Amino acid sequence: MQDPKTRPSLIGQLHDPASHDAWAEFVGLYQPVVYRVARARGLQHADAEDLAQEVFATVGRKVGEFDFGRGGSFRGWLLKITRDQVVNKLTRGPRDVGSGDSEVQAMIGEQPARSETLTLLRVEHQRALLARAAERLRGSISPPIWDAFWMTAVEGISIAEAAERLGKTEGGVRVARCRVLARLRKEVQDDDCPFSL
Repeated sequence: MQDPKTRPSLIGQLHDPASHDAWAEFVGLYQPVVYRVARARGLQHADAEDLAQEVFATVGRKVGEFDFGRGGSFRGWLLKITRDQVVNKLTRGPRDVGSGDSEVQAMIGEQPARSETLTLLRVEHQRALLARAAERLRGSISPPIWDAFWMTAVEGISIAEAAERLGKTEGGVRVARCRVLARLRKEVQDDDCPFSL
């Protein structure tokens, strides 16, 4: 599967705060991604939810500054906003309490490098795209074929065991799995564009 991408038309619509459908699609796609990145960086549930809201508020204020023509990727830009917000969240605290130690600095120092965070952001985004594509496709695929795919590709059940459970041949399970995977790839790629996220 190719790296996930965001349509330039969607990004362009974010310039208009009144474009509720574009914002709903954007937040629906990226909220789980930003949330999981924040949790992976050590934030608690409520803090990760707050951080996601802060990231989207920042995107709303600054989306007009993003320019595909400058050679940067939207993914990199979103990553920078997310990383800045994580650092702000980790370093923020009661201003009148100071211990003199460097626990916060140590916590920041333990944060993975930019490339590791970008990889996490990419993986989480791919997971979100795949989940959305699977949700759209599930109703159009017969239950026995879907079950063969789900058991082997998602649950990690061996082809032999899935075949036994479903009363199919191993070849039938392999074919079902391949068909669903091909449709999922196409579904995700249809949402892609030549500009990287």
